[in-house]
Amino acid sequence: MKAGGKTVRSDEPSIRNALQAATAHHQAGRLGEAEAVYRRVLEEVPNHPDALVLLGALAHRVGRPDMAVDLIGRALRVNPATPNHHYHLGLALHDLGRLDEAFASYRAALQLQPDYAAAQFGFARCVVTSPSVPTDAGFRDLLARALSEGWARPADLARTSSRLIAYDPAFRQQAPLAATLSALSGNRLLHALLESAQVFDAELERFLAVTRHRMLDAVLGPDSPHALEESLVFLCALARQCFLNDFVFFTSEDELDQARLLRDKVAAAAGSGAAIPPLWLAAVGAYLPLGSIPHVERLEAREWPLAVEGLLAQQVMQPAIEKGWRDAMPRLTPIADDVSRSVQRQYEENPYPKWVRLPPVAPLDLDAYLRQLFPLAPFRPLGKGGGIDMLVAGCGTGQESIDVARQFPEGRVLAVDLSLASLGYAARKAHELGAKNVEHAQGDIVELGSLGRTFDVISSVGVLHHLAQPLEGWRELVSILRPGGLMLVGLYSEHARLGVVAAREFIAARGYGSTAAEIRRARQDLLSSGEHAEVTALRDFFGTNECRDLLFHVQEHRFTLPRIKEMLATLGLDFLGFVLEPAAQVKYRQRFPKDTAAASLDRWNDFEREFPQTFAGMYAFWVQKRPE
Repeated sequence: MKAGGKTVRSDEPSIRNALQAATAHHQAGRLGEAEAVYRRVLEEVPNHPDALVLLGALAHRVGRPDMAVDLIGRALRVNPATPNHHYHLGLALHDLGRLDEAFASYRAALQLQPDYAAAQFGFARCVVTSPSVPTDAGFRDLLARALSEGWARPADLARTSSRLIAYDPAFRQQAPLAATLSALSGNRLLHALLESAQVFDAELERFLAVTRHRMLDAVLGPDSPHALEESLVFLCALARQCFLNDFVFFTSEDELDQARLLRDKVAAAAGSGAAIPPLWLAAVGAYLPLGSIPHVERLEAREWPLAVEGLLAQQVMQPAIEKGWRDAMPRLTPIADDVSRSVQRQYEENPYPKWVRLPPVAPLDLDAYLRQLFPLAPFRPLGKGGGIDMLVAGCGTGQESIDVARQFPEGRVLAVDLSLASLGYAARKAHELGAKNVEHAQGDIVELGSLGRTFDVISSVGVLHHLAQPLEGWRELVSILRPGGLMLVGLYSEHARLGVVAAREFIAARGYGSTAAEIRRARQDLLSSGEHAEVTALRDFFGTNECRDLLFHVQEHRFTLPRIKEMLATLGLDFLGFVLEPAAQVKYRQRFPKDTAAASLDRWNDFEREFPQTFAGMYAFWVQKRPE
């Protein structure tokens, strides 16, 4: 190109230096300065692909994905073989709701670079938000990789995976068990789902429950186990699924008695040293945890096929490791509050979720992260980079606490929960993932002021609404938050949980108890009623412990946005913004363009009344403590 009579090459040092300077401005949040430099470069080299993509990324960041698509599309016409450009185009298309095109962009990036982590994450995020996805074999293979390799949390991919699995003819044909299992054994996506996350689909659940029963009958029959040996890998995967969902599939008493009979046969053989067909372990493990078998330690000493070794690791060895962590867990505070003790009992008996893997994460600078998340919010930087002191108040089985420890490797994370069973699971997974900067300990939120410690950041998602007095518990957390500190909070929405309230009333009216057997029975009756589709489609409906938390919890409060606004004023906290999918943010900005920061709780209250399922999971939002 010519500029001022001089030909300017896109790779000249002056251009490279300008782009480096602009990128530094961009990353530091000096967006005006970055835009000015990008545009100067494009004046000299109008189709410079890097400048086009970077300017497009900036436009995307300030809420102009339409401009981003135009700019990045121009860059791709110049250089279509750059994975990074396809990835950024996918991001912008995603936020515009053009999901079919976004999938195509992510797939193009992954075809050029199969191990491109950012494109893997973008692909997975698109799967999570898209109401429909491609059904071709190539897409299903990518989704199976996403589950097995942890491109996102596998549970986030499970519903879409279930829909695609239904395309397999084996699910629509009645065939002899051996033929059915033979067909299913070749379904890579099904295997990945069964071993990685709970199934979130009622029809697929029914099919698997029937298949499990047919397998049990066959294993106990005269021709077993040789007729099913070729399906051992699939049957072990089915047993692993049942352990992940805490054996939620409906089971008749006769069927359960058969499983117990087989368990006793395994125990007798283990005690005597007799041979045990591997299929026996798969069949028992699909109904009852293998760790409940007498003499189970003798099973570990034997040689087994790889699929059975994986099953034993899941159901025997890992729980034993968790017990070791649980027994050594520090106790930071007493648990004296009556409601806290009731909640503790629930989670000691029923910790959840049983998760398998987490996606990779990149180290974060918290200020830069929040500035990107809320570019126009009245946010006061902490100025600590990643070296933060963080409390996760109510860490459960550790997904969040481990994630933040990996995102802030220079920080210090204290993860507290009531349940030792949950903490044992969290500690085991933290050790597996090498998260050395997280400390797990037992404690009660309402007693944490006694620790004598303060924190830059506190996260308490899905916890405060289970306290006897949520405001007082929140006040206790604010008391140990440093001035200017940040909080991530998650609370149930009164509007979004109307369906849950109706289902709880259904359960109360029929007098169901909260045992596993009663929960399984209640689930079947809710499914059969046809009146609670909103609840029976929820993710938490598909695991015994999750369903107990959803519909049988001993303590639950729900909130409205006006109430939350009052609480924030009382606690001296400034609202920064909601953590929502970009499509919801775009929809809100279109509805209320004058709220440029998207930080008006009054306008969000109006928006939720129009779209009551906006916060179907819960209100998740960031706030900042006012300086003293």
